[in-house]
Amino acid sequence: MIRCMSKLLLSFLLVIFVSGEALAQTEPRYEARLTKKFYSMGTASINGTYYPIGNAISKLLGKKIRKMVTIAEPTAGSVANVKYMKNKQIELALMQSDIAWDAFNGINSFLNSPFKELRVIASLYSEKIQIAVRADSTVKTLADLKGKKIAVGEKDSGSAAGVIQILNMAGLKAGEDYELVYEKLFKSTESLADGYVDAVYYVGGVPADAFSRLSAKVPVRLISIPAEVIKKIVKDFPYYSTETITANSYKGQNETVNTLGFKALLTCTEAMPEEDVITMLTIIYNNPELYGEQSQLLVKVKPEEGLNGFDSKMLHPGSARFFARRMNK
Repeated sequence: MIRCMSKLLLSFLLVIFVSGEALAQTEPRYEARLTKKFYSMGTASINGTYYPIGNAISKLLGKKIRKMVTIAEPTAGSVANVKYMKNKQIELALMQSDIAWDAFNGINSFLNSPFKELRVIASLYSEKIQIAVRADSTVKTLADLKGKKIAVGEKDSGSAAGVIQILNMAGLKAGEDYELVYEKLFKSTESLADGYVDAVYYVGGVPADAFSRLSAKVPVRLISIPAEVIKKIVKDFPYYSTETITANSYKGQNETVNTLGFKALLTCTEAMPEEDVITMLTIIYNNPELYGEQSQLLVKVKPEEGLNGFDSKMLHPGSARFFARRMNK
């Protein structure tokens, strides 16, 4: 009985196979084609500012451009984004201007490994160096960080890459005068609140969600960078800028803090089509208020600041066309 049923099943399958072959010869063959482009955007920690702003850009582009899908990906930060982009794992990235400069020229974290294919789409907004300590800490200046533990974000973050230069300018020697602790930003602020580290060093937009949560939990102070350090660094390194953190940016922060900053760059590689870049920039500058829902951060991008903080050789050709056209209006 089972053998008989097997024969009947085999005969049935043969009929289907032959019929399918006949149909394949007489009917036109249709192939599925993707009608959308998918771009991954490297950002940083979810509790920082890159991820919520990257998410805002992705949602904006997705809403305005039917044939493009952009997805914000959480990463360790700027240094990691360079690596992912080099390996063609992402097509877009938010990146600190100093990290982009180093990567393009093959210096510091990218010594002898220049990433000449890196291109800048636009400079979006200013990022500020924020150094937080508990309000009851004896640390009043950068020099007081000698012998202290400083949480600096994940190892491949832009914050971790730049902190040594700042502390070196303040007279503190790497590997001797302080200990760096590599933790995600949210974990870093918890460590500060619990007394496991003495300070948290972070570069990003103000207010940063993790710092807002920290200041609501324990009283904190922000440390200013000395005027002479600011003056020398801005003179020697064109990707730095003089910045201030206005009073009351965080709970209990009653005074304006003098600091340094970078530019948050939207980057890609030279392989990105020029028309896609022009379309992205048109949408972004026609909708210049980027609201990071997770961090309650509002960033206002300005085309007149779109070329700040990087070497013109790094500018994407599509961006060059866009800004030239905009300036000539």
